[in-house]
Amino acid sequence: MLETGFSIDMGDYKCMIFSDGTLVNQDAGNEEVFDLNCLFIDTGEHKMLIDTGCGDGFQATAGQLAKNLEAAGIKCSDIDRIIVTHGHIDHVGGSFDLQGRPVFPNARFLASEREWEYWLTKPGSNELQNMFFSPARKNFLPIRDQFDLVKDNAEALPGIKFIAAYGHTPGNVMVEIGSGRESLLCIGDIMHSQLEFIHPEHLILFDVEPEQALKTRAQKLSDIAKSGVLIFACHFPFPGLGHITHDEGIFAWQPI
Repeated sequence: MLETGFSIDMGDYKCMIFSDGTLVNQDAGNEEVFDLNCLFIDTGEHKMLIDTGCGDGFQATAGQLAKNLEAAGIKCSDIDRIIVTHGHIDHVGGSFDLQGRPVFPNARFLASEREWEYWLTKPGSNELQNMFFSPARKNFLPIRDQFDLVKDNAEALPGIKFIAAYGHTPGNVMVEIGSGRESLLCIGDIMHSQLEFIHPEHLILFDVEPEQALKTRAQKLSDIAKSGVLIFACHFPFPGLGHITHDEGIFAWQPI
């Protein structure tokens, strides 16, 4: 199924959300289906993506981002910046094809300094975690000159700010997009499913630093609910836009 894009204006920025498909996660015997949502932003100066999905060759239900962009009239060659929330395959795998060729040939990448430093080591505490980092290490480390590394809680580009949200990976970030008085917050992978609202202690095997991931989630959810900011969630049902609310000690998701 092609999702030809869900449009939303953010001040002077034109934004569209595209699906890369879905990802089936079998963790501890429980099967969950995660959406793979990617955010396109046209600032007038740059055409950028936040994450690129799984790409081809991982699961048959994924790998639709490039086709969906083209269906909306956006050429892969139009993309000049790719923002990486973290290095897992379902967020960066779509950056290269199965032969290792760039899908977005004119794009520079932006990632947190801390995440890059982690890729330089052997990531993960088990084989599954290492597999999830393998595309980033294979394809990104050789092209350091195409990366702009961003410090903690710093502006990556005008109107685009990285917010440290470590735990899921050591350099996982949220991304705040602001134009005029409007803002949108991409929460990265501090959450994967609405199950985590009901069971806030729920973790998945891909959480590299589980204890820190839980602390980050609790703090960020509280801050987000208080702020009332519009949220873009990478793995919630398409288009992953809504608000996080807090009532009588319980967080909840309100999709738009």
